[in-house]
Amino acid sequence: MRIMFFIGTVDFILSLIGYFYYRKNLPWGKHKAFALAYALLTLNAIASRPLSPLLPAGIIKISAWLEGLWVAFGYYTVLFALVHLVMYIIIYLLRHLIAPSDCVAQVAHFYMLRDKFAAFTLACTLILVTWGSYRAFHPVVRTERIETTKLASGVSYKMALISDVHLGRSLGRSYAERLTQRLNTLAPDLVLIAGDLVDEKIAYVEEENSLDALKLINAPKGVYVAFGNHEYIDNPSKWQQLVEKQGFTVLRDKSIILEDRLKISGLNDFSRNRDTRTLVELALGNDKYYSILLDHQPRKMEAAADASYDLYLSGHTHTGQLFPNRQITQRMYQLDYGRTKKGQLTAITSSGYGFWGPPVRTEAAPEIVLIELIGK
Repeated sequence: MRIMFFIGTVDFILSLIGYFYYRKNLPWGKHKAFALAYALLTLNAIASRPLSPLLPAGIIKISAWLEGLWVAFGYYTVLFALVHLVMYIIIYLLRHLIAPSDCVAQVAHFYMLRDKFAAFTLACTLILVTWGSYRAFHPVVRTERIETTKLASGVSYKMALISDVHLGRSLGRSYAERLTQRLNTLAPDLVLIAGDLVDEKIAYVEEENSLDALKLINAPKGVYVAFGNHEYIDNPSKWQQLVEKQGFTVLRDKSIILEDRLKISGLNDFSRNRDTRTLVELALGNDKYYSILLDHQPRKMEAAADASYDLYLSGHTHTGQLFPNRQITQRMYQLDYGRTKKGQLTAITSSGYGFWGPPVRTEAAPEIVLIELIGK
């Protein structure tokens, strides 16, 4: 309930700022039709989540899509409104505190034409949201090659890492089917899911039987799942049962040995367990195997290196999802995206496969990380 209230409040504030910005700066911003459209889209954004349990599945999905696109539109509208305000202040100061040259006067004339600049920002917003929507559904494959002396020469594993799929109101069975097809095309030996396979309520996934599509993933050596923060929003025990029903192995503060060569450990999400004691306990025997740690949020990299893990895999960050939010995630996490080395530890953070909220990605593209682990 608190999450719904917070999201609804943010949606309302973004919409309110955007409405007054366009009303003040665009000639048609004062028309009743514009006000009505803005009000209806704002109401949908605020009420979409609370009313979802009362609506048919098709209406839920349409409402969720409209809400997400509206949030992205409002986000960029507010950013460009701030840019407009800053430029207006700069030009005002130049005109009144400095003897204006011809150049300054020309620039001032352009920026003082508020309707033209507002129309320009509106066009930029629509382009960003449209391009970001296209990008959100066109994931890339990032290949990482790792050589290790812990595996004999000639022994290799092809591992597909995905995270942040976020099956739920917006993303259902057809989305899961496309993910399965992409994974099977890569022909991995095993698949590693670093959390947030589900988005909000389990009922949305059950209604479309979205998980059944993932059952067709062809990974001869198994599919291994760690829990993310979204797995705890609804009923984690029930969710674990549903995931295990597909033949997947759920690793919640648990390890498994594969072919007496690989040790795969998974942690409960950082939101449920912030200390590193479990990580250290699971490290027992790491020296005997190539040891992989699945940790949804990339917050325990240092501890994993100290505990002699070989590979640390995470997601969660979405690299900010909407530009320029990566300026925040880069400061929040030691590795918000990409690959780095910490002693003997290789750490990889995925940008995630799906999205949360807006069906828009204007930062790093969604991805599957294909890891080629090769013995030498």
